[in-house]
Amino acid sequence: MPSPQNQSQALAEGEDIQAIFRSLKRGGGREKVNDANVDSLIALAKEYGEVQLEYLLSEWRSECGENVDGTALNALPKFPPPL
Repeated sequence: MPSPQNQSQALAEGEDIQAIFRSLKRGGGREKVNDANVDSLIALAKEYGEVQLEYLLSEWRSECGENVDGTALNALPKFPPPL
């Protein structure tokens, strides 16, 4: 069973991910994306139907050395949809 301290830390990290995601949707927050949170942000973008944001985050992750072939990028459009 997780300790209350670990549980509150995980909750705070989840809130941080949500805040970063909201910033990204408004066009800011790019400096807060890192290796530790990019997968969670991609999952949020996919969940909320933010195709362009999902594409850009996946592109960011691939530039950081991820195996592009193993990330299902083939399912994404070649270019982000127009705004």
